[in-house]
Amino acid sequence: MNRIIFFALIVLTACGGRLSDEQRKRLHEGMEEQKIVKLSDADIVTAALNEGQTVFAALQKTKFDSTKVDSIASQYEVKIHWTVPGGSTADMVEQQLIEAYVAGMVTGSVQDNIQKLYTDDKQSEYETLLYSKPIVTPMPDGVEQLQGVWHIYITKKQAVLAATKK
Repeated sequence: MNRIIFFALIVLTACGGRLSDEQRKRLHEGMEEQKIVKLSDADIVTAALNEGQTVFAALQKTKFDSTKVDSIASQYEVKIHWTVPGGSTADMVEQQLIEAYVAGMVTGSVQDNIQKLYTDDKQSEYETLLYSKPIVTPMPDGVEQLQGVWHIYITKKQAVLAATKK
C-alpha cells in the first residue's frame, strides 16, 4: 500500500502536480460517486419515486413526443417504455400493472406507482425500480378511460445517486 502511495506521489510531482479546473472537477465528482453512504430502503424508494416523477415531468414538457423519449431516457439514465391496454409490447410486469390500473379504475384509485423489480424468487435483492404513471382520459359520460401507462425503469444505483445529491 505504501508503495502505491509513494508511486502516486512520484507521478504527481513528475507531472508538476497540476490539474486543470476541469480535471479537478471531474476528480471531485468521481470521488463523490464513490463515497460510501448508508441509505435505508425507504430512502432509495423515495428517491426513485422522485426521479420517476422528474422524468415524467420532462416527458410532459415535450407533450410526450416519441422522438424525444430516447434523449430524455439517456439524459436521466433510465429506460422509458409506453404501453397500452391490450398491446403486445408489454412485458409480464407491465401487463400486470395495466391490469391493476384497469381494475383500479372501477374504484377510482389510479395513481402513479413505484415498485422494486426483484432479481430472485425470494424477493431479497433488486437492481431496478419501476415507476409507472397511467394516462387516463375522462369520457363524455363521466367514466375514465385508460389510454396507456408510462413505465420508467430506474436502476438502484441511479436512485442512490439521486438520493445523495439532495
